[in-house]
Amino acid sequence: MLEAAGPAADGVLTTLHYGDGIETKRNNEFRLNYAKTFKMQPDVYAVQGYDTGLLLVQGANAVKGDVSQKAAMIKAMEVAVIDSPRGKWTMSKSHNPVQDIYLREVSNKENKVIGIAAKALADSGAGCRM
Repeated sequence: MLEAAGPAADGVLTTLHYGDGIETKRNNEFRLNYAKTFKMQPDVYAVQGYDTGLLLVQGANAVKGDVSQKAAMIKAMEVAVIDSPRGKWTMSKSHNPVQDIYLREVSNKENKVIGIAAKALADSGAGCRM
């Protein structure tokens, strides 16, 4: 979309839980390894998929691979701390990520992270549980 908008998009501000330009060792390594493996740059969906894998591994490890122990696996995932390319995050009581939200600005067809719009943003925990 930024390609199509061209220079007209410069200066547009957006927020999201991930930004390509998060300057951390974890994000830089993730982006490099992803690009080497898939011959393209990762997007927000790649990071979310990676995070899902990290969360599932923590749950499965807690039950020593016996995923039939659903309650114990869910409990382990509820208290997990995920060390993600987008920053560390945890789960809220309603099973949503408690995460930083980044402020991004479009510059030359790129969303550049310019700060954190909300630190450890969480929901009220009053939502439904699945």
